[in-house]
Order: sequence, then structure tokens, then C-alpha cells
Amino acid sequence: MAYKRVTQADVAQRAGVSQTAVSQILGDTGNEANFRPETRQKVLQAAKELGYVPSVAARALRTNRTMTIGVILGFITDELSLRITRGIQDVAHERGYGILITDTEQSSALEAEALDQLRQREVDGLVFVDSWSDPDSLLESDRYPPMVFAQLRQSIQKRNCVGLDNFRGGYETTRHLLDLGYRKVAHISGPERWTSAVERVKGYKKALEDYELSYDLSLVEYCDWEVSSGREATTLLLDRHPDIDAIFASNDLMAAGSLQAAAQRGLRVPQDIALAGYDDRYLAEALLPPLTSYAIPLNQIGQKAAYLLIDRLLKKNARYVPSISVTGRVIVRSSCGAFSNGSPA
Repeated sequence: MAYKRVTQADVAQRAGVSQTAVSQILGDTGNEANFRPETRQKVLQAAKELGYVPSVAARALRTNRTMTIGVILGFITDELSLRITRGIQDVAHERGYGILITDTEQSSALEAEALDQLRQREVDGLVFVDSWSDPDSLLESDRYPPMVFAQLRQSIQKRNCVGLDNFRGGYETTRHLLDLGYRKVAHISGPERWTSAVERVKGYKKALEDYELSYDLSLVEYCDWEVSSGREATTLLLDRHPDIDAIFASNDLMAAGSLQAAAQRGLRVPQDIALAGYDDRYLAEALLPPLTSYAIPLNQIGQKAAYLLIDRLLKKNARYVPSISVTGRVIVRSSCGAFSNGSPA
């Protein structure tokens, strides 16, 4: 049987009222209070029985809003991005918005295409989860609807952005290892072109400074966030400094590679070398030993980004809004030599 859309005329016929009454009771006109309670109840009951859903296109024509938010992801398979998107979705649904998700594969060219596609869909606003274009140039353009950036890989923008204090994350994770008594702490960083990685290195350096320890460039390796690069970096670090007693890896995937390299050397974690990661991915708790990691409040980032955007949409003249910085916390597990039943924020 072919699909047949239920119309307001169908609801009117079932309820035994005029189509005008149905339109005003089921629409966003604010006129439903003009009808008697029993009439409203008959219309609502008929709509429920027939499975009526409002036409988004009709509502958009009437209100000049589609009640839809576009979400542009760098990689749709990335766990961190998806957890942020879940936070966006939770708030969007709470506030009556739907979301459209598109993936750019970390390409600025594909990001431009996604922007045009979502603009054609007439979304009310946009949330970028790690934009690969210049946020300032996008914000200055009058071609696009209001937008907000949820940033993990790049620095927090001064406006329309929710992001992580990566300096603090790098500092607290390194400080945690130093507080446990480790003194030769190496660092496996992300790529130097990523500001989040650079900020974590700065936090690492500051923690060493506070403990009156010298920063040694030969104790730092810059990698590409992947398991294999963490494994290779750990091998290089141990070749140069066999007496390293702890490693802080700038993400959990590289920490997993570090764990593999230590095992290949016959080193026990944490008895011979301690290990801490960053992100608190789902795999952190599943590794053996479970991985101490700096937990990013990913859901919170998504929620705050959605609230920031929707507040902008409600304040129609507000082109820019102040950015929001969030902080995480160290989740202590066995890999660092200390124990806790802590769980991510």
C-alpha cells in the first residue's frame, strides 16, 4: 500500500470540526486557547489516532524557521565527535529542534560543500564539531546562518565557541604523575600544527617547572594521534632514555600504542613505567591495565554549544556571543600506579 500523508483535513473530518479549527489548534498560531477544551481534546485525539504529524515545510513558511540545526563533523566515525553530537542532540530535542548531520572527512573543501548543502536545507543554525576552515572568516560572512564552534583540536575562539582548556589538561595530567613521585616523565604529543597539542605541551612544561624540573626536548615526541605512532614514539623515547619512569600521552590511542611498546620491551605498567592518556575514550577502561586518562566533558561541550546557538537564534540581533571554556579532570586507574573508583565527569 502506498504511503498517504495524513492532512489537517483528515483530522478535521475525524474530529467533526472545521479545518480552520484544526489548523489553529495544532499550529503554532497561539490561537488554540480560543476553542473550548472539549473541542481541543477532540482534535488532539483525532490527530493521535490518525498519526498526524505537522508539515515542517508549512511551518517554515509560516514562521520563517525550520526548527532544524545543522551539525558539521570532521569525522563521523570519531568517538569524541559523536559524544559531543549526542550532547547537541539532547539539547536540540529538548528545545524542539531537529538536527541534520554531515561529515567533512577533515577537509575544508568538503566543509564548504556541507555548508552550502545545509544552507539549501534552510537550517536555522549550525554547530561545527572541529571546523577545518577559518572560524573567523565564517563568522564574518553573511552567507550563512548563525553558527557556533565546538572545538577539540584547535584553540578556543574569542566568540561563538565552546572548547577545552588544553593547557590545564596537560598541566593536571603531568602534575598527577609528578605528585605520585615520578621524575623522568616523557610526553607523546599530537602534531605540532594542532593548537590543542601545543597547549598540552605547554601544560606539561609548566608542571615540570612547578616541580623545578628541566624541560628536555628529547623527552618529547610529536605524533599523529594514532596507536601506531604512540608505539613508535615510545620505542624512540626508551631508546634515548631507558630510565623514563612515566609517560603522558596526549590521547588514549597513542597511550594504547605506548602500552604495547612497553610490553614488547618486557616493561610492566605501572610497576616499571607509569602511563597516563588523554580524552578518556571508552577503550581507556578496557585496556590492561586500565588507563589513567584526562576526561574531556564531551557531552557537556555539545550541550553548551547547542544552548549557545539556540540562545543566539532567540536573540535575533546577536551576531556574536562570548565563548565558553570547559575543563575536564584526571580519571585515576591502574596504569599510573594509583587507584580510584572515579568516573568521567
